[in-house]
Amino acid sequence: MKKRFVQFAAAALSFALLVGVPGEKTSAASVTIDPTIRVGLFFGSSALPGANLLNDVGSGYRLGYYDSNRSFQQLAQTNETAISVVKTQNVYYSTSGNWSGYFDTISSDIVVGCYHLKLPDAYSTYEQAAAVAAQWAGGFVAWVDGSYQVRVGAYPDEASALAAQTALGLTGATIAGTSSAGVSVVKTGTNQTLFQFDSTSGLCLGIKPGLDDSVKAETIFRGSTYYGGFQYQRVGGGNLTVSNVLSLEDYVQGVIVEEMNASWPLEALKAQAVCARTYAYRNYTAQKHSSQGFDLCNTTHCQAYSGMDNVTAESSRAVTETRGEYLWYNGSLIDAVYSSHDGGATESAVNVWGSDVPYLIGKEDPYEASVADKVPNYNWTVTYTAQELTDLLNSKGYINSGIVDFKVTKTSPTGNAIEITFTDSSGKSWSKIRDDCRTFLGLRSIHYTVTGGRGSSSGYTVNGNGTIPTLNGTYAVDGSGSTSPLTDGAAYVIGGDGSVSQLDPSAVSGGSAGVFTITGSGWGHNVGMSQWGAYAMAQQGYSYQDILNFYYTGIEVRQP
Repeated sequence: MKKRFVQFAAAALSFALLVGVPGEKTSAASVTIDPTIRVGLFFGSSALPGANLLNDVGSGYRLGYYDSNRSFQQLAQTNETAISVVKTQNVYYSTSGNWSGYFDTISSDIVVGCYHLKLPDAYSTYEQAAAVAAQWAGGFVAWVDGSYQVRVGAYPDEASALAAQTALGLTGATIAGTSSAGVSVVKTGTNQTLFQFDSTSGLCLGIKPGLDDSVKAETIFRGSTYYGGFQYQRVGGGNLTVSNVLSLEDYVQGVIVEEMNASWPLEALKAQAVCARTYAYRNYTAQKHSSQGFDLCNTTHCQAYSGMDNVTAESSRAVTETRGEYLWYNGSLIDAVYSSHDGGATESAVNVWGSDVPYLIGKEDPYEASVADKVPNYNWTVTYTAQELTDLLNSKGYINSGIVDFKVTKTSPTGNAIEITFTDSSGKSWSKIRDDCRTFLGLRSIHYTVTGGRGSSSGYTVNGNGTIPTLNGTYAVDGSGSTSPLTDGAAYVIGGDGSVSQLDPSAVSGGSAGVFTITGSGWGHNVGMSQWGAYAMAQQGYSYQDILNFYYTGIEVRQP
């Protein structure tokens, strides 16, 4: 399948959220201001065998876990400025990677082994265990299901551990490992273990940068700077799911500069902040990613988020001046969906996702046009040949005899395509509705028209009394009254000079050799706020409340 985008530009400043409308309502009574949330940074197929942290503002780290109320419970601490967390399997540290090195399971620069020598006693406090661990080279404290232990070394196999036991004279020690939930904190670039955490009751290692809260810590992780702390969980005993644990208001600071350019007008940034905060809180309470160990992910599946590197004084002001404000409809938080630009008209949720949502009603957008020249690829064109459509439908299981027609068969009151239909040479048709009008063909939005092919008003003219889309299923009557079936591509015409030629369906169908041209504008699902529309309204002097009340019908902007 080939697509041709005319004047194709780089990705727009913000991505459309390709999500549906959650069914759960969040009432005002249950909403709080600035809760602590967990944002998944690496998870699933991107989970890491090891992850580095580096102090940027503040020094050292507190080690422990976040309890069910998201309160941090400290178990230990370290003065090191560069630490790493690794799963308790043999993991190798490569000194040649980015971000001051990286971990994997195949390199061999430095190995952090998973066999240790465990001293026989248990301790009630970290300080008691740390004092004993300091007496041994390679000694460290392990917290295992509520008890402090002292362990020595990190060996790649049992034989190495036994050899070390003999060399060190630790005759009373036993060789120990961890459960599939175990993780180790090491000094970055070495196999020196600083602390080990292992819980079989579902607790996960938490790390809070800084030795106290006297300064607002900033930490570098994978090349980006983050506020807040971090959580490490081995989902299914595998690699580390890494989450950023921080306040909702700090999270919103990171989101709005990913979803919108920080140089945009303040009122547009404020509108984005309220949307981002509302969308995040609603999905946080819905436990969208609870099975993966966090509340929200850092992709456009939730909202784009990559830390604080792009935060500016103005974007921070937008969050501060709207602190705690959410979008409400009839006393419940709304699903504050938004997309990059609507192309001239937003769309009702019912026509995109099938859910009739009273505050997500499509309307003509008179504002975007004033900034269309600033929007990358605001107007776009895609072409498909009949053969490309034939191949596309066949590849998706719609087996056809060759597509001869494609058109928009239904539009919404705001002019968006909400039903498209493909017809093959046998007269069989397939329709796609709602957001499939965009996603099925990989288009940028549903605000488009189709020309070429047979179109909506062309085809074969029959005795001057209208048109039909295909000859299949029709018959010709000869001079003797006999009938014979007609098919596309097997009919002939007689010219004025008496010449006979085969009838080419594309020649009479208004198309250009079976080419369909899709001409549109906008980018995204078209539901809710247009980010470029917010930019345009802010430029024209509208407030963020004006912007939000235009794009969401009948809502309130306020704190709980």
